[in-house]
Amino acid sequence: MDYLRLKGMGVSPGISIGEVRLAEKVTFTTRKETVPDDQVKKEVERVRKAFQRTREQLSEIKDQIKEKMGKEHSFIFEGHMLMLKDKSLTSSIENIIRNEKSRAEWAISQVHNKYKNLFQSIKDEYFRQRMSDVSDVLFRVTKNLEQLPTEKKDDGKEKILVAHDLLPSEAATRLSKGNVLGVAMDMGGETSHTAILSRSLNIPAVVGLRDVSQKLKDGDQIIVDGTDGEVIVNPPPAIRKEFVSKQEKYNYYRYELRETAKLTSTTLDRVKFTPLANIELPEEVSMAFSLGAEGIGLFRTEFIYLQSSSLPTEEDHFSIYSQVAKEAYPYPVYIRTVDVGGEKNLPQLKIEKEPNPALGLRAIRLTLHNRDLFRVQLRAILRASVNKNVKILIPMITEVEEIGEVKIILDEVKEELRKEKIQFDENISLGAMIEVPAAAAITDILAKEVDYLSIGTNDLIQYYLAADRSNELVSYLFKPLHPSVVRLIRFVIESAQKEGKEITLCGEMAANPLLAIILLGFGLKQFSMNPIFIPKVKKALRAVEYKKVKKIVQKAMNLKTAQEIEEYIIENILVEHPKAILMGKITS
Repeated sequence: MDYLRLKGMGVSPGISIGEVRLAEKVTFTTRKETVPDDQVKKEVERVRKAFQRTREQLSEIKDQIKEKMGKEHSFIFEGHMLMLKDKSLTSSIENIIRNEKSRAEWAISQVHNKYKNLFQSIKDEYFRQRMSDVSDVLFRVTKNLEQLPTEKKDDGKEKILVAHDLLPSEAATRLSKGNVLGVAMDMGGETSHTAILSRSLNIPAVVGLRDVSQKLKDGDQIIVDGTDGEVIVNPPPAIRKEFVSKQEKYNYYRYELRETAKLTSTTLDRVKFTPLANIELPEEVSMAFSLGAEGIGLFRTEFIYLQSSSLPTEEDHFSIYSQVAKEAYPYPVYIRTVDVGGEKNLPQLKIEKEPNPALGLRAIRLTLHNRDLFRVQLRAILRASVNKNVKILIPMITEVEEIGEVKIILDEVKEELRKEKIQFDENISLGAMIEVPAAAAITDILAKEVDYLSIGTNDLIQYYLAADRSNELVSYLFKPLHPSVVRLIRFVIESAQKEGKEITLCGEMAANPLLAIILLGFGLKQFSMNPIFIPKVKKALRAVEYKKVKKIVQKAMNLKTAQEIEEYIIENILVEHPKAILMGKITS
């Protein structure tokens, strides 16, 4: 193949140069084969044996990954084991075999299609990515109907893995071998298991390349630029030389950031700030702390509901929360109660479609309508709080009355646990997320009702400016430095501080060095973000003086536009603090 440059999404920074190794594409049969009546029982038995083989196989792989990469990376297999125990999954397959007198392969493919259609209807990328777990389990079961090998033999040489998509278990087993230089995929997103594992193992990765797996063959030479989201196929010598130089610079920069992660989190004038991590899976905890996190500022719990076709039990919740709490101890873990509904639908809940889902029954609104669901989660969080480093975070609060209802339910659950003689943190902190403009406007009132506040700027800015950042037609209006936005955020921070309450910001604003400096100027000291951005933000905040930044930011609040504010801050911060690392434009 000739020289070619392909653009995708960089999900794990860095540059790798090497030879292609193509991964097998996951396919399910599209051909329906029927069997005689007297063979139906045999097909059902094939499925049951395949499920048993898959359980044994995954248990073995889980132990291998645990030994090679640590417990946190073997966690995905626990979720897969739960799926294999789900009776509704096996019964769905067996019912198709009996009703349609079909072979097991067809029945499995039909159940897979049902889940695929369901997940594809969900707009939220994180939720869509969880379909890969279902595909993973069902593909392994299909393979085990005939006990076929699950993958091609690996020659052990260092190569760049190119795939249409990688199943979570395949990603874990392949990436754990230590001979994958980089990853390039047709599919995938930032929250896929492949992306998370690649980031934790420092393997450059680019996803969303559409058809790269069809364009390449084993042995092709490629460059994977996970920083800029680019793949270069069969690069000429000049291009290769350019990227070798870029690779060396990036490796040095990464080394510098890693060293920064170990340093104290203080400004030049010794003001303490706290970098925290936003994570979605227990396997991310150790990576977050290796990058300088001093706690888990946001632990999303939605994935627990996507591991099974039935609602998770209290034990399912507890096993995950207790694992995260133990691994993070003594640092804090802020567990956000489930934020689903609206566009983030769950199949188990059978939520009716709404005319405007983004403004509908979601997050705390949904859990207050499904109190049994809420109580199960609260019981598990409380049980996991015995070491007193767990906090409860309630999403999408709109009014004080919701806090009151949450407190009543929480008190009832606490009383249940006392009667059952189950230990928990009696003084567990309860916090509210400020992501609805109405809640932001009454922060001074809400701060009196909770122990802490957390600002979710992704939704707050979107709702406040009435601009969907994922809509290309209006995304230009989504400006974190819009004068009204920065004034609102300043009001939220100052209102919480007046009440002596802890305040954290866990939206994407915290992950941008320039915006983090501005937030510091408002008095914010706790920043929660995707772990990979912690060293960069920490480096920027360590390079400035808090007192001077506060004065500069205060003057910037009198400016009229987002662009003026950005230019003023950059000009004055760079003049006052030339060592501050300010990366990229942020108003676009």
